[in-house]
Amino acid sequence: MPRLNARKAVASSISGILMAFAMPGFGFVPLAFICLVPLFYAIAEETRLRRRLVYGLLFGVTFFALDQRWILTLYRFSPLVVPGFILAVFFLGLFFGLFAAAMSPSRRGRMEIQLLLIAPAAFTLLEMARAQGPLGTGFSMLYTSLYHLPVMIRIAPLLGSWAITALIVLVNASLYLALRRRRASYALIGLASLAALLLPALVPVPPAGESVRVAIVSSTVQQEVKLDARNLPELTARYVDLGEEAIAQDVDLVVFPESILPAFILSDQSILGQLQDLATEGSAQILFGTGVYERPLIRNEVALLDETGDLVGTYAMVRPVPFGETIPGRRIWEAIGLKGLMDSFLPLDLTPGTSYAPVGGIGTPICFESSFPDGARGGSRLGADLLAVVTNDAWFVGSSELYAHFASAVFRAVETGRDLIQAANGGVSGLINARGRILTETTVETVTVGELHRRTGQTLYVRMGDWPLVIILSLALGMGLLLNGKGCRRGHPEVAAADRDPTPK
Repeated sequence: MPRLNARKAVASSISGILMAFAMPGFGFVPLAFICLVPLFYAIAEETRLRRRLVYGLLFGVTFFALDQRWILTLYRFSPLVVPGFILAVFFLGLFFGLFAAAMSPSRRGRMEIQLLLIAPAAFTLLEMARAQGPLGTGFSMLYTSLYHLPVMIRIAPLLGSWAITALIVLVNASLYLALRRRRASYALIGLASLAALLLPALVPVPPAGESVRVAIVSSTVQQEVKLDARNLPELTARYVDLGEEAIAQDVDLVVFPESILPAFILSDQSILGQLQDLATEGSAQILFGTGVYERPLIRNEVALLDETGDLVGTYAMVRPVPFGETIPGRRIWEAIGLKGLMDSFLPLDLTPGTSYAPVGGIGTPICFESSFPDGARGGSRLGADLLAVVTNDAWFVGSSELYAHFASAVFRAVETGRDLIQAANGGVSGLINARGRILTETTVETVTVGELHRRTGQTLYVRMGDWPLVIILSLALGMGLLLNGKGCRRGHPEVAAADRDPTPK
């Protein structure tokens, strides 16, 4: 472990705390635009790679320990959650260690290159990288801090939500430079970055088509109750009563949460029949989540009934939750003798679906999937003119995860230019329009009714995805590293001497 500068170590941790407090759950939004300033103090002029790595890791571990504290609510199901949480925090923290490593100071002291080119590009590309692969997660993205400010997130239909992250980092970098260099020109760069967040609000959303009167059934069934099949009769009656309340309000579509019952509804005619009766009685479509078991496969699905009670189609979850619905690398765990432990944790992996194809024109990302852009964007590319997220957040009862998850839904609506419904058990249910404005939200068990619109136009982001932003950021990163490298080759003797000095800076 390299000897650290105590002030820089504390600054790194403070930066992690500030960023966590800017995120959904705490929600002190202005902190998003200053949270990285202490981190830049720690790493921008630090010449030792190992020290930068440690400062970045301190920042990341502090941030993720606070922002993903909701994982610990799963302790009531298994004590393995605690070591899993610790490993996850350190794994995710490594991404910020890599970010700090990329901030290699130029020996000419050209801090501007690091902060205005390298920092926004490296931070954002690494945030995008965190969402990839079998261990990827869409939570704890910096852009979600702005979910209650629809006027500042309208760049998402053009370049995607990660463009918001890049601009937030640029504001932080400009502020640090303005304070460090005492020059107003850097403050102007920060203001220009804020303008880049605000001006896309003038871009129109896809035009509104057919109106849809929607009823959301939100529920508060405890996860322990939901998992117990002995509660099936009582829960069925509870949801049917809520369904009756919904169809009594002259709606076109009723949306229930994810996997509402401890049963495979599509193969249980007595339960399915009651939902079909609701559809025919109210002349409304019924959308609901259910497990499907076709030995040896098990899937997490959304099903849609039409106004006559006929099954329109189903959608199977494409991206299951790592270590919640699937064990990444299960064969490796088995090969090292941990098969029994993995089986006790999750005996059967969820079988993923193969397509984000909409059901009856509705894109239906399930739970964890809505934290990523792929599901909503994929459904919209394939013809979805409305989005409906069904989720069960009762696993994380009362935690910040509820708001982090709902924040993700806001960005899925904006990216795709689609009105969106979120129906949650134990979480936040609500209606969001294509501009990202939250029309309704609730965490109580109730029926919420509102009017949305189907929209068929495609945003630039739906058509192009993340590639334009990746290219822009890669060019900025490459240019920054190239310019920084030229500065290093020219070198200043006093900085080179500082590099050789083993004492902490």
